Formats: sequence, C-alpha cells, structure tokens
Amino acid sequence: MMQTTAAPTGRRRITPAMLSARAALPAQYEPTTPGKVLSAFKRASNALGIPRRVVELVDYLVGRTFAADWQGERPIAWPSNATLQDALDLGRSQIKTLIRVGQELGLFVMRDAPDGKRFGHRDNAGRITLAYGFDLTPLAARRAEFEQAARAHAEARAEGRRLRGQITAERNAVLSLCDMARETGAAGDWERVDAEARRIAAQRGGSYEPRQLAQILAELTMLRTSAIEALTPAEPVDNSASEAAETANNSVNTDPTGPENRPPLTPTNPPSIAKANTEQKSDGPNRPGVFMRGAAPRKVGELIQASAGAAPVRSGNRERRRESALRGFVVTPDFILRVAPAFRSWIKSTSPTWRELLDAAFYVRSELGISQHAWGQACGVLGQTEAIATIAAIAARHAAGEVKSPGGLLRRMVELHETGELRLDRTLFGLADGLKGTAH
Repeated sequence: MMQTTAAPTGRRRITPAMLSARAALPAQYEPTTPGKVLSAFKRASNALGIPRRVVELVDYLVGRTFAADWQGERPIAWPSNATLQDALDLGRSQIKTLIRVGQELGLFVMRDAPDGKRFGHRDNAGRITLAYGFDLTPLAARRAEFEQAARAHAEARAEGRRLRGQITAERNAVLSLCDMARETGAAGDWERVDAEARRIAAQRGGSYEPRQLAQILAELTMLRTSAIEALTPAEPVDNSASEAAETANNSVNTDPTGPENRPPLTPTNPPSIAKANTEQKSDGPNRPGVFMRGAAPRKVGELIQASAGAAPVRSGNRERRRESALRGFVVTPDFILRVAPAFRSWIKSTSPTWRELLDAAFYVRSELGISQHAWGQACGVLGQTEAIATIAAIAARHAAGEVKSPGGLLRRMVELHETGELRLDRTLFGLADGLKGTAH
C-alpha cells in the first residue's frame, strides 16, 4: 500500500470528505441573517453529531460577519489561527484540526489567498469587496437542512421519552408479577426473570433513540406476556356438553358393540396455552412456562439465555446479543487518557466523562487521518465506548510507530468484530502492561 509522507509541504491538506462537501455546495441560497443561520445550526448540531468545539468555532466565525454578508453574497470571515487560538483557548495544532473537521462536515470552505494568508476589505457600506478566509456560504445554503434536522431530532427525542416511560412501566409490571409469583410459591425461576427484566431495561442507558428503545420495549413486553401466561390459572373444564352428547349417543344405540371398539378420536380444538400450563404437572419438565431452571424458555426464545452487556447480532428472525469487543476488560476514562495522551489536548477536565471522551475521539481520529465514515461505522458496529477504546488503542500503537495506516486498521478491527474474531481486550491488556511502573 502506498504511504503518504508526513513532511510539511506548505499546502493545505485535502481529504475526500472535503471534496464531497464542496461538490454538494449549492450555487446560491436564500437571503437570511446570521442569527437565523446560527440558531438553526446550533439546534441541529446534536442531531448531526457535530462536536461541541466545532460548534464553538462556527459560532465565533459567524460572529465576525455582518448582516449584509448573508443577503445572497459570500459571507467570509478571516481571523488568523493566532486569533482563533486566543478566542477558543486552544493550541495551534488543535485549531488546524478543527478547521479540517469543519471542512469535512461541510460547514465552511477555505478561500486561500495566493500567499496563504487571510484578510479582507469592506467598502463604506460595509460590504465585502475582497476577502480570503472562511467562506460560510455552506451554512446559509444548509439552513433548511438544519431546521429540518432540528425538528426531526426534537420529534425523535419526544418519542424517545415516551418509549422510556413505557419501558419503565413494562419493567415494573414484570417485577410485580415476579413478586406475586414468589409470594404464592408459583413454580419457576422467578429470580431469574426478575434479573432478566432489570437487565433488558438497563440496556436503554441514556439513549433516546426510538429504534433502540422500541426493541427493548418489545423484549420486555414479550417477557411480561410470558409471565402472565405462566401464572394464569387453569380454566375449569366444562364436561356437561360432552356428557350430554354421550347420553344422546347411547339413547339411539349408535355403538352397540361397546366403547372398546370405537375408533380413536383426535380433538380439533387444542386447549389454550393457559389451560395447557395447568394440565401439566406443576413441577414436571413439560411445563410450558419460560421459567423452569435449566430449561430453554419457550415464549421468549433466547432472551433468558442472553448475556448482559453484549451487542445485538442477527440470528434468523430474532435478535441475540453479540459479546462486547472488550470481552470483560474494564475501561475507564482515566485509562483512556493514560494509554492515549492524544486525548488530553482535547479535554480540559481532570475527570472527563464518556461524553467528553467521545468528543475528543472525534478529533483524535481526524489527527490520525481516519475518515469520518470509518469512525461512524465503528461507533455503529462496536458501540461508542468500544469505539473510543479502539481509537485510543490505535493512537497508542501509532505513537509507538507500530501502525502505518490507522484508518485501515480501524476498518479491519470493525470487520473482525462483525465475525466475532476481534479481541480488543488482548490489545488493551498489552497496553495496560506497558503502563505498569509509570506514575499514576
């Protein structure tokens, strides 16, 4: 594979994401105001996954423009990197990374002067006559997109809140059924059902993603339905009809040779599930409930046997849980910072949260030359925590000179996880061993 040189060339680095963003840039836009554009952009930033520091950069750049710049003209701001360093309290390399990420996200385009400097001139009316710097036209052109994304995000958030409430209600319903089963001495492993209901509900975490929450709600609903069926008492069997029919048959003497010569009869209406439950012995192996010790549950499939803390994987028409790439390795924010110092320059807190680490990972991947698409794929397949740990491991190995293509390695690790072959825990154990003896 051909490797690109890391030596400085004096030229601005261009990535495929930048070219795609430029190609999608409309030729014109509807006149607007900087306030409306900035408001729409900020409200949509979470929905579009735009990191906080990029939002701060765009906020500052829009603040350097005039209202007249957004009336169909090219709104351009030309602060130097040194000015941005002071305004955003960041280092020079961090500013350069932010500028590259902003271009990849299609938020602005760099218009460079022949000498590479940024400057601009305005006439007496305040209109730009000549300018080189940050062309913010993409923000104006994407205003409608931002507003739509913000509305969709708000609707999804509201639906997420509704589903989270339903998940809580379903979980509590199952727990109440378990309490009743234990109080009445019903047969079955109700402690296991209790724990399973709690585990399924805990999968929601802090998510408000409707699709994920709907799946969790469906699992809990299935579990509750199965519990109700297992606890439903038998319906009394009404033999009056059959006795009457037998009396009528005997009255016309349709069976003169006796019942021992009758042909065997197979009922055409099988008993209900609830009735079948009680027709079996309460402690026998054939009880249809989902709660027998050591028996595979019939009504919820693999739900009871699923391991906690794993990721979903398709199996036929059902979903089971794939083991986490961490395979039991406990990762903490402090460990991430110690293994990959590259994260420290993007985090101000001494005790960062996972959300802060996620934002930092976005910039670290850019510094490593990993594309936004590869990073998004890693988050979707591995999960956010595992993706952060993976980026940290790649950054550590890249700093040690062991990795030449961080992007290629990330994609390969994602492929291995999809086939169940990724052992991220081994890599992290190796990095942890390398930390032994270092100062805490």
